[in-house]
Amino acid sequence: MSTAMQPSGTTPIYEELVEKHGDVLAATREAAEHSQLKASQALDWSDLRRRHHE
Repeated sequence: MSTAMQPSGTTPIYEELVEKHGDVLAATREAAEHSQLKASQALDWSDLRRRHHE
């Protein structure tokens, strides 16, 4: 029985799941970053302040 790590540092089952279903973690991370950007833009009131003082 061998307990050697895979050269890439990932487990075979993870690689198999990525092959079958895509990289769900990467897709989730990308969706979270996009949501964070949209929320930041929606909550940015700096342009409103500039218009009010002109």
